[in-house]
Amino acid sequence: MKELERIIRDKEFIFESLHDGISIIDHRGIVVYVNNSNTRITKKEKSYFLGKYVQDIVPDSGMLGVLETGQKLIDITTHVFDANVISNIVPIMDGGRIIGVISIFRDITEIKQLTDKLEYANTTIKQLYGKLHKVNEDMSDFVAGKSQAMKEALKYALKAGMVDSNLLIEGESGTGKEVLARFVHKNSPRKDKPFLAVNCASIPFNLLESELFGYEEGAFTGAKKGGHPGYFEMASGGTLLLDEIADMDIALQSKILRVIQNKEIMKVGGSRLIPIDVRIVAATHKDLRTLVASGKFRGDLFYRLEVIRISLPPLRERKEDIIYYIDNMLGKMREKTGRKVSLGEDALKILNSYDYPGNIRELENIIERAVVMDEDGIITKKDLPLYIAEHDIKSSSQLNLQYNDHFPTIKEIEADAIKKAMEKYKNKSKVADVLNISRASLYRKMEKYNIN
Repeated sequence: MKELERIIRDKEFIFESLHDGISIIDHRGIVVYVNNSNTRITKKEKSYFLGKYVQDIVPDSGMLGVLETGQKLIDITTHVFDANVISNIVPIMDGGRIIGVISIFRDITEIKQLTDKLEYANTTIKQLYGKLHKVNEDMSDFVAGKSQAMKEALKYALKAGMVDSNLLIEGESGTGKEVLARFVHKNSPRKDKPFLAVNCASIPFNLLESELFGYEEGAFTGAKKGGHPGYFEMASGGTLLLDEIADMDIALQSKILRVIQNKEIMKVGGSRLIPIDVRIVAATHKDLRTLVASGKFRGDLFYRLEVIRISLPPLRERKEDIIYYIDNMLGKMREKTGRKVSLGEDALKILNSYDYPGNIRELENIIERAVVMDEDGIITKKDLPLYIAEHDIKSSSQLNLQYNDHFPTIKEIEADAIKKAMEKYKNKSKVADVLNISRASLYRKMEKYNIN
């Protein structure tokens, strides 16, 4: 019928763009149209269907029943050749009479595959979210901050976690070397195995050897019955941090070198070699290169340890990170004490000006003390340790002494601040951000004070 042909012609572009299969019969039950998706699902060419009576080629399609009754069939399951399909079969009307029937169907196998893919995608998302959440948990103690030096440290730490090479962490006492080592371990394939740390400076040489390698029964006076495993054995499959390795006796250094080279140890008083699988991370606050040059540290061991090297800068060289550490510490104290305490502006100014010889560890102690001493929920100068407040007074006195008999004008101070910021950052956007002014204001002031 011409009306059915017109409908097919007008809608063919849409029919051919659908992923669902489409089949249309006329009022006689003859197949007059199938789309490309029909071919994909049935594995039959269009010529196989066109011009043939639907009951002869697909007797279970349900289309003939709709043609006879005029009642549509929704979400019925039928079998088309080798495919199980779910179909919507609807009569095509012209006025009050049926001029044809259209069947829109989808391969149930494809639906199942799509469902499986969706479930797999959802599972993958959950796993990735879990990993991301785990990384966030693992980073709760390792606060990188915003300084470029700590961004570099974090980048190298994540890379170090992906490989199994020896790692050397350098930094002053209190900069978080052990925290970083734990972060590397938690983001490595060894994360489900032990992480052990031994401070080489706090244990005498004769005891350190037995602590590291373990000992057999009767190895020395006071040895436990049955012997004792050492750190290398107890850290099997995991990571062993040799903290303050620069203070290790030179004789013991040679034994550590053999462990790294041969992947085996011998207990004190023992006679057999024990294979080990341990990743070694070394840490020190001293300059190992200088110690190597002076013969106080083995050069061959140094180069074995320094496959990957991460340097943690002292806190005084990255003052912009102080606020991030403080926020993290206040959050921990809130969980620990149940008290919500914030930081006052005067206290923040003092804390930003202090040099922290004890680095992050010292800052942690200061914040913990301040939270304990605070009474009104806001940490102020009076809540800080006395030596910090005295340092602030001393710094202010030194600043006043610089003026002598000449007190600079506000314009001189402003111009000097812009010059110093430009010298340090070399970037106008950064300078504007540091000085807490807009870039437009910065340009105006630079022009005003003739600053290039």
